[in-house]
Amino acid sequence: MTADSLMAIDMANLNVLIVDDDPIFVMMHKLKVKMSSIADNPQTHHNGKSALESIIGNNEEDASYLIFLDINMPVMSGWDLLNALQVSPLATKVFVALVTSSVDKRDRERAKRYPQVIGFYEKALNADTCFEIKANPAIAHFFVNDGTLN
Repeated sequence: MTADSLMAIDMANLNVLIVDDDPIFVMMHKLKVKMSSIADNPQTHHNGKSALESIIGNNEEDASYLIFLDINMPVMSGWDLLNALQVSPLATKVFVALVTSSVDKRDRERAKRYPQVIGFYEKALNADTCFEIKANPAIAHFFVNDGTLN
């Protein structure tokens, strides 16, 4: 198998999750993710525990994950999910865009401690933010030149 074919396999399996306990933001973010061609059908979860179970339960060895993650949620917060991902064998396959209503500088600083976090964004997602996320060097290779999922 050539390096190009390995890269194509890797890029083909980006699972997109929206993790937020507010159904209005979930609906809005799902729409923006679809409109910006990040994913046609992103998974949605209302807490970190549900998202973690979904990620761990996925048996695709070549799967990677882009998570649009809220910080403050019941059951398992975004911070708790990030902590769980740190010790997971999937840690290097997870990319997190924190999307939160928090304006606390301490949250921004805390986010920098997690290698999975590729950005910290204020709610709600908009088209510019989605395109900025797609262009992030950590995940840009998942998208073809026209910006759609490879």
